[in-house]
Amino acid sequence: MAGRATGQPGQRAIANHLALAPLTAPRTHQILLTAAPAAGLTAVKVGAAWRAASGFAHGRYWPNLRASQPRAAIPGADGVHTVALVIDEDQHRPLAEYCCIMLRRLQERYHARAQAR
Repeated sequence: MAGRATGQPGQRAIANHLALAPLTAPRTHQILLTAAPAAGLTAVKVGAAWRAASGFAHGRYWPNLRASQPRAAIPGADGVHTVALVIDEDQHRPLAEYCCIMLRRLQERYHARAQAR
């Protein structure tokens, strides 16, 4: 059944028989840190923007606090307050710009390689 779930029946068994370790994919953050300098960007800035956007996308509270402006606080009967926040999309703009730059650089490299053939 495990073979069906992966769509590649028997490949892990063959790899085990050959004593090959499972392949590991690099994490997105590591890919960005490596790709940023190749596109003329600062890896630390790209990585920081990625972490904030990733945290926001995965529902973590700290990027929501960083990228938002409080608008109201409503006290609850149990002493807990509900806070209304407005997301400041300008906080995510740098990552969008970094992505566009890296994609443009990638396109330029592929175009150059295609022309060289």
